[in-house]
Amino acid sequence: MKLCGDDAVEIEPGTVIRWGLSATAEARPVSVPASENEKFHLDAARRDGSAGWLALTVEFAEALNVDDITRGLRRLVDRHEVLRCHFVSSDGGHIRHLLPVGGLTVQPVATEPPLADGLVDDIATVCSPFGPLRHYLAAVRRPSSTTVILAFDHCYVDAYSLAVIAADLVDDLSDTTVTQPASFLDIRAVEEAATPVGPGDRRLRRWGEFLAANHWTVPEFPLDLGLAPGDTAPVRTEVRALMCATTARRFERTVHTLDARTYPALLTAVAEAVHTVGGPSELPTIIPVHTRHRATDRTAVGWLVGNAPILLSGSGQRATTLRANTTRLGDALPLARIGLTPVYRAYGDLIRAVRHDVFMVSYVDYRKLGLPASVTTRQISSPRRADTAQFWFWRDADGVHLRARYPDTALARATMAGVLEAVDDRLRVVSSGVLCRQVG
Repeated sequence: MKLCGDDAVEIEPGTVIRWGLSATAEARPVSVPASENEKFHLDAARRDGSAGWLALTVEFAEALNVDDITRGLRRLVDRHEVLRCHFVSSDGGHIRHLLPVGGLTVQPVATEPPLADGLVDDIATVCSPFGPLRHYLAAVRRPSSTTVILAFDHCYVDAYSLAVIAADLVDDLSDTTVTQPASFLDIRAVEEAATPVGPGDRRLRRWGEFLAANHWTVPEFPLDLGLAPGDTAPVRTEVRALMCATTARRFERTVHTLDARTYPALLTAVAEAVHTVGGPSELPTIIPVHTRHRATDRTAVGWLVGNAPILLSGSGQRATTLRANTTRLGDALPLARIGLTPVYRAYGDLIRAVRHDVFMVSYVDYRKLGLPASVTTRQISSPRRADTAQFWFWRDADGVHLRARYPDTALARATMAGVLEAVDDRLRVVSSGVLCRQVG
């Protein structure tokens, strides 16, 4: 899997096919309420007209049959119930509706090439959480290859979901049996039915301690990016290959030798880089954590992400810092399991939102998500405005990579150039093995 922004989308020309989805049955309300993630997204979509989408491209080394793709897309939408959901929203809240299995048609529709000229605008026009089957489905066929392009409102999918969808599509097109996944709505129902988190819960108290130490504000990137509070700018996306596969394996061996782990080592590189460029020695941030806790949940599609607060050490002897942040990450992960509802219930009156965005650092190891080696996949994020920095690390068969998004201002470009170069420097030091020699 590769990640990119909308400004880096390049699709080889060919014959363009679009598919339209239509409901043939009535969508009925379901009792599972919107999650906190969904509520924030839906509120933003109502306020701004759109709140973002995620797109997936899958590159096949053959000219796929259009009828085969049509059947595969139909199976995909029938299989994953969240793709048959939509929301009816009002000032009173957001009510989820669901189409039954088989209650839809998927048919090729006329389109006007070239695709690349209007792809992002077309996706933004089609994808929405407020109507049934508002998904973008397309393909570009050539004599010896096919690119399938699928896009969904973020309300329906997370990054993990795109890997599941890619694997399902490949299996469907090769007539490989796909096991029916766990129900997204059942997963959400279990979350809603969980024992309420009370004020004495240690995880909730730790959220409170984190927020209090951060002056009751949601974490924001601590370096000046050239925007006053409340201001936004067009987003700039930067993608870097940090390590090839061989270097990534050496990096992993090194951090394990130091009793640390890969993800906290990447977090440490960010914290040290920010500190080097003028930031604090302790860096508060949020880490997204997928909430597919049971093995049976791992093939479910949906926005199943929790959030955990963490304070990262960004100074001191590096081997010690790596171990400290590994421990801090282990301590932080359970905080994602309580969800944000009890956090806002307990501390909502105290929390102040200085920025629209949240400073976060995520990591996904796509090698563990079952992506087939026979295809090349790419995740495309939607354009939007930004007011803080966000980092997505990922690992795949080619190594470790980073996508950074931040406001496109002159000061932010200069600041982030320094930060990203410092991240590179720190990762090179760790992967060189010099820390093991120093400790040894």
